[in-house]
Amino acid sequence: MTISKMDRFASLGKIQYQQYQQALESEQQVREMIESIDASVAQVRQYQQDYQQDLINLQEGTSTTEKLVRTRKFLQQLMQMEVDQLRQRQDLDQKLQHAQAHTMLKLQKSRMSDKLTEKAHVEQLAANKALDTKQMDALATQMYNRS
Repeated sequence: MTISKMDRFASLGKIQYQQYQQALESEQQVREMIESIDASVAQVRQYQQDYQQDLINLQEGTSTTEKLVRTRKFLQQLMQMEVDQLRQRQDLDQKLQHAQAHTMLKLQKSRMSDKLTEKAHVEQLAANKALDTKQMDALATQMYNRS
């Protein structure tokens, strides 16, 4: 049994639609990672503000040098953490752009398969109609020749 052109395109369309769905999921995962990093950066910035205030309070009060040094060092670590997370965010932005381009490509391929399937369906209908017309003509000719 031969597989029709329409069936081949429909099968291809299903595969390409699945690939499009996978690309969408991948894009969404990147978006979620970006949101997570944004939330983390906001939290780190809040910690920085809190520790800067603590540092001011320690400097104004009678605090040990050791405590001041530890607080400054921790504040520097928070600042480095923010820089690292912003760098990750920038990398994820690029990854998101690639994921979006990949998703669009998969969508275009899926739509193209849909159009090819539709075209094959129209061609099949036209071929069926032509066959029906030919059979009806043959039948009419046969009936005419009998009379």
